[in-house]
Amino acid sequence: MSWQLRVGAVQMRSGADLGQNLTTCGALTAQAAAEGARLVVLPECFALLGRGEGEKLAIAETFELRTGPVMTMLRDLASKHGIWLVGGGTPEIVPGDPKRTYNTAVVVDPSGELVARYRKIHLFDVDIPPEAGTDQPSAGRGTRPGLGAVLRESDATAPGDALVVAAIDGVPVGLSICYDVRFPELYRALALDRGAEVLLVPSAFTAHTGAAHWHLLLRARAVENQCYVVAAAQWGRHNDKRESYGHALIADPWGTIVGERESGDGVVLATLDGDTVARRRTQMPCARHAVLWRRAT
Repeated sequence: MSWQLRVGAVQMRSGADLGQNLTTCGALTAQAAAEGARLVVLPECFALLGRGEGEKLAIAETFELRTGPVMTMLRDLASKHGIWLVGGGTPEIVPGDPKRTYNTAVVVDPSGELVARYRKIHLFDVDIPPEAGTDQPSAGRGTRPGLGAVLRESDATAPGDALVVAAIDGVPVGLSICYDVRFPELYRALALDRGAEVLLVPSAFTAHTGAAHWHLLLRARAVENQCYVVAAAQWGRHNDKRESYGHALIADPWGTIVGERESGDGVVLATLDGDTVARRRTQMPCARHAVLWRRAT
């Protein structure tokens, strides 16, 4: 199907001040809309990025109530600018569980209505080694001598269990969040089973893992699924325990990076088109050649 979609991938440095973070979201969304973006994607943790996982419990919302500051901002910005807006990862209340939230990406349409949500499936529970030659971690919630940062997203986050492809301006867009990018089977299902032609990967990638794998993983997901990949990002040092890699980017179905921002607040813009997806899939019909995938389905 022939389509075009101008996209803005936001890069920002969130902190512990909810109000300031939302103000930054508003300014960067306005910038993207002014430059013609029809879809704007905010990064993971756009509303809050504190020193510990438990801090997000205080700002978690039940989206259907339509009273919380985060969803109110998203709805207001989408309707004000007449755009589709994706909040790339924000705490959602888990009914009956006062100690955990979902990490949820929400899709708001130009009328300000919540039309889709994706709850992060893969949770970031890792021991990140220290930088070479030092015991200092590049990022993390806690540290252990000689080992670097220890992050346990599952301490305060419940995993989701459903894949989501949303129709955004008629374009099939697959949703994911950050650590999901390390699990190619998720994107295979979004693209081959559910028809996604654009993949969103809003992230707060750590500085250490980002330097090693960010570009590699995003370009691989684009190439193997012959989809556009849009990766909004957090950047810089948020506090004494957390630093993000930045490098918000957009990659095309050939794996070429068509736009990137290394650091600093800003927006990466590109116009995506369905003809490019169709051409690459015709030139190299990988989906038809995927023998193991066909057997599995």
